[in-house]
Amino acid sequence: MVVRRVGLLGALALILAPLAPAVAQAPKPGAQHEWRGNGVVVAVLPPPSDLHPTQPVIVIQHQAIAGLMDEAMTMPFLVASTGLFDGLKAGDRITFVLRDVPNALLVVAIERLPEAR
Repeated sequence: MVVRRVGLLGALALILAPLAPAVAQAPKPGAQHEWRGNGVVVAVLPPPSDLHPTQPVIVIQHQAIAGLMDEAMTMPFLVASTGLFDGLKAGDRITFVLRDVPNALLVVAIERLPEAR
């Protein structure tokens, strides 16, 4: 019986060993998750708007976002500050940073890219 338990524990250790690095690198509770994306501005909506009464909103036609969304799509995102809209207009190509916050993905940075030639 003791040999069987040791064998079972050894087998369990072999199964869990490859998971140790993933567990060691897992995000801590409360840690912020961020993703980078690329896309084209469809609309810039300072508050109040039809999409949100108090928060600025940007609608982006974006490419797949690695680690977050496997498909390209057009969707609205809340924006951390209307200051991120400075000089931004529909049709601009951008890179942006999304942060996972309670109940939303929040755009916390936007960089305008040069016009495509």
